[in-house]
Order: sequence, then structure tokens, then C-alpha cells
Amino acid sequence: MFMKEVEVVLPMADDTESDTPESPLERIRSFVTRTCLCPLSTKNIQMLNVDTTFAGKSSIEVGQPLDPRIAHFLQERVVAIFATETEDQFLVCTTHRGAWQDMPYVFGKREVTKIQEGSPTEKDPDNFTPSQGPGPKKGSFCGT
Repeated sequence: MFMKEVEVVLPMADDTESDTPESPLERIRSFVTRTCLCPLSTKNIQMLNVDTTFAGKSSIEVGQPLDPRIAHFLQERVVAIFATETEDQFLVCTTHRGAWQDMPYVFGKREVTKIQEGSPTEKDPDNFTPSQGPGPKKGSFCGT
């Protein structure tokens, strides 16, 4: 039996936005800013080391699967890491959360033990496919 491969295109912007092309990372940044209702730092974070009460010590790196003790889905791949403008929260976007749908994983500054920055082209979100699912949930968690 042969199966036909079907390509699914998910819109990354609504009709009210300009037609100016954005990089995948900028589209994710815009989505997170709209979803979380808070300004983001311009830092290009490639890796975080965290120490949480629920998962212990873990390293979170763009392009790598998220630690299964943290992830809600197996093999969730990290596509971007952002910090809020005040750097009191760090937002981890994966193929299932935060990049195209739902809220990102959030880590407070007390949970982050190390931050590694890199160049914007070091890891390319173009290599990741958005998972299908419900649209973003509205709400704010920044500063609360």
C-alpha cells in the first residue's frame, strides 16, 4: 500500500500583520510576545542550565530534546529560548509548546544557574516542524 505524503502549511501570522517576511526565529519571538504579553530581551540564548524542585538539575539547549523530566511530550525538541526584558523569567519554546501553539515552558531566574548565548544562525528554527494542535491560549504570566 502506498501512502501519499501531504504537506501541511500552518500560518505563522494573522491578516492584520504586515506582509514583510520574518525569519522563523522572529516569528516565534512575535508569537511568544503576543501570547505572554510581555517584552522580551534581545539576548540570543542557546542554552540554559536549570535546577528545579520538580526535575532537579538539567541542561536545556536549542536543537536538542527537552529533558523528559520536564517535557510534557517525549522527544520535544527545543527551538528557541528567550528571556523577558527584565530577565526574571526564561521562556523555553519547543516543537509542542511556545513556538507555534500554547505557552512556553517558564523558568524563574532563581532556577537558572547558567546562560549560554550564541549567534542567531547557530541553530535554525527552519529545521523544525510545528506540531499540529489547538491555537494559542490567551493570557499573561509575566510579572505575576
